[in-house]
Amino acid sequence: MKFLNFFLAFFFLTTTMNAQITITNNDMPNVNDTFRLSTTNNIQGLDPVLTGTNYSWNFSTLVPSSQRLDTFFSVSSTPLAYQFYFNNIILYPNHKASYAIKGIDLGIPQVPITEVFNYIKNSSSAYDNVGFGSKINGVPSSTQNNPVDREYTFPMNYNDNHNSNSVFGMSVPTFGYYGQSVERIDTVDGWGTLTLPNANYTVLRVKSILHKIDTTYIDQFGFGTTIPRPEEIEYKWLAVGTGIPVLKIITNAGNVTQIEYQDIDLNVSVAEINEINGLKLFPNPAKNFITIDFESTIAGSVKVKLKDVLGKDIATIYTNNLAAGNNKLLIDLARHSIQSGIYFVELSIDNKEYFVQKLVIAE
Repeated sequence: MKFLNFFLAFFFLTTTMNAQITITNNDMPNVNDTFRLSTTNNIQGLDPVLTGTNYSWNFSTLVPSSQRLDTFFSVSSTPLAYQFYFNNIILYPNHKASYAIKGIDLGIPQVPITEVFNYIKNSSSAYDNVGFGSKINGVPSSTQNNPVDREYTFPMNYNDNHNSNSVFGMSVPTFGYYGQSVERIDTVDGWGTLTLPNANYTVLRVKSILHKIDTTYIDQFGFGTTIPRPEEIEYKWLAVGTGIPVLKIITNAGNVTQIEYQDIDLNVSVAEINEINGLKLFPNPAKNFITIDFESTIAGSVKVKLKDVLGKDIATIYTNNLAAGNNKLLIDLARHSIQSGIYFVELSIDNKEYFVQKLVIAE
């Protein structure tokens, strides 16, 4: 997994070279890839606008306020209601997605769009956001981008640029209509080396200017309106083989609103990394039982939790005292009445998280 490759980079910092790189679709994520992202909105006085050729960006002083795990799910593992629109090469070949990832809530206060899955098509020529599945006012719905939102074109090199326009629209129960148009202006405006708190990279820098316009129509009043959003700019630093940008900074109306970068688990120190070794979870997919096998240099109280794709606790499926040495945890899923689906298994010792892995529970 690319997450593991990045994790190893914590110990062996990447040796960068003063040479331009090319990004292709092979550098994008694969199904089941998981990435740990540190997030903040404190730019530490740095200027994300600065760029150039053979440029050195130093963001080593960034301090995260939180972390999250992003996983790229197979389309077939997402709700069936969404698959009709994003896993249907006969009816919707342009929207046949390669994978899906959890997205952020969209919409406006009157139209909550929650529990979003963004669907991505990764091909040899482009990386397209083809639409999303979500709950709209609590009702599951699929929404295609027509045309699709083209985030990258391949192969990607310095000085490349492209423009695209995408639109989505939906009928909203008890409300009326909500839609959004997006104009994207992309420029590969720099290359060089990037320094983050825990690694160095050779990168291309992509600047994406986004002009978004919301459109609403309220049935009750027979009235519609369009609302332009402030200009949004995404600054993205991409490296070979890292899947997603190693650093992404978003500004709205010139103000930094979000910073995220690939990172290690800040709850685990270098010494603690060596406390748990050779950890394996099997079988996966599972049905009635799973086994977690690992070597431990410490003893303590072990707890295994099951979480849903939103990070919510579903059940504590194992608790016991842990001894140093080889440990094999046999966990009976059936006794917890867990439904089939996609989950995350979290293992902690003395309330310290050591391990998170995706688990598919089959029918």
